Amino acid sequence: MSVLWKKLHEFSHSLETIIHHGLGDCDEFTVTYDNTVVENGIHKNVMFQSEKLDLGHISIIDMREKRGMWMMHFACFADGDYPMPIFGFDIICGKNKVTGCFHDVSPVGVKSQAEQDFRENVKEYVPERTRELPPWAKEIFSDSMLVQGVTKNEDDIDNLTRIGLANLTSWISELSSRDEMQNCMTYRNALSKYCYNQLQNTNSKNVMISLGLEESYVDKFKRVQFPY
Repeated sequence: MSVLWKKLHEFSHSLETIIHHGLGDCDEFTVTYDNTVVENGIHKNVMFQSEKLDLGHISIIDMREKRGMWMMHFACFADGDYPMPIFGFDIICGKNKVTGCFHDVSPVGVKSQAEQDFRENVKEYVPERTRELPPWAKEIFSDSMLVQGVTKNEDDIDNLTRIGLANLTSWISELSSRDEMQNCMTYRNALSKYCYNQLQNTNSKNVMISLGLEESYVDKFKRVQFPY
């Protein structure tokens, strides 16, 4: 296992640990379709739920052996009674370089300390290369979104994982401390808008297919990723 793959493997486990430690009543279950061992690799697809976390989701497409690629999607959606901005962290890498990373705490029309913490944590980070966001992404992501293009820089990669862990810790901490239940239609509408626009992301779908996954499998998976 390359140093980069090992680092990101450990990062993914740390994300899961933060969820379990921060939400003591959190349930975990693995979602399977026709198969989880896909052609040329393995797709790890795990969900988390609790009283206040409607859906936490980690998806890892491990194509290191045949395609030399590793891809992770991680997202958290708060329960509608405890609205929070949407946490997202996506990264794809080869053996020795990150080819893309996208991280945001996306606004949903509710005030949040985690959203402010995110802005503070990312404002000092200047990616080595960035990517222009497509129109669908500009509809839902914050103006502070972290976008990293291709990089082999170890400091960049260490900063990406450090920032991701710090922001998830803040997000989970705020969610777990929320006691006042709300019925926030603004939040529910924002969830629908977020998922609708994410499903317009043809690039993500095409990358998954290029890694060897069947298109029908990817279509089914995308509806699980963004179900609202």
